[in-house]
Amino acid sequence: MSPVLLWVLALACAAAGLRERRAAARSADATALSGGGRGVPGVLAVAARMPCPEALWRLAARDADAGRLARAGLAGALAPAGLARARVNGALVGVAAGAALALVAPPAAVLVPVLAGLGLMAPGYVLTLRERARRRALVRELPDLLDLLGICVEAGMALDPALDLAAGRLGGVLGEEIGAVLRDLALGTPRATAYRELTARVGAPELARTVGALLQAEELGAPLSRALEGQAVALRASRRQDARERAARAAPKIQLVVAMVMVPAVLLLVIGVLLIELARQVGGVVG
Repeated sequence: MSPVLLWVLALACAAAGLRERRAAARSADATALSGGGRGVPGVLAVAARMPCPEALWRLAARDADAGRLARAGLAGALAPAGLARARVNGALVGVAAGAALALVAPPAAVLVPVLAGLGLMAPGYVLTLRERARRRALVRELPDLLDLLGICVEAGMALDPALDLAAGRLGGVLGEEIGAVLRDLALGTPRATAYRELTARVGAPELARTVGALLQAEELGAPLSRALEGQAVALRASRRQDARERAARAAPKIQLVVAMVMVPAVLLLVIGVLLIELARQVGGVVG
């Protein structure tokens, strides 16, 4: 093998490793910032607006679509029918892509059902990613909200004005949800019902535990500030433990990338240098 080719392969492996590292960093940043956006993801919005036969999208509709859209923060931006149309259109695009490949290479016809299935599942996968990102953002903001609420309650404010002030100062995903709860309370919804609707809309067990503690403190007449402080401490401890677990799971993945990409790149560089030096020393002897 030519030394120049070895150098090219080594540089390609090193570039792949660096690109993977940058992609992981961008993904982490996007996850940290993606919780509160109201806009529908571009691909999902285009697929939802494309026309398709009504009989097909009714077959692709799911009973849980409304709840998933609410947990993803898209309840007012995308209807369940739009999500069903996105599934059908994704499957049709997969069929068209598979048919095009089959025209070029007939054996590729076996990929048609595979691509159709991937297109059918793609909208649900995008929605799942958004649900997870939104839930992480909410859980990250919850201890700060509880701290602000505790300060306001200790200062003598009632719970609803304290919620309004804390949500306005905090903003983000949790601020929007607290604002929705306050609007429901202003319309006469019972507090327990509004809290239950919040937990169902968000789908975060951490928030459900916090709401349960608040309702219990209100029923028993316990000091609300103490309950808020205890929940904030417990949430931060749980968040630290989750961070440790994610770090432990990330270590083997990093080692796999190093073993499969970076080590071969270094070995190829060393072999290339050895071959060049060997060619320089022995080339004159063997002609």
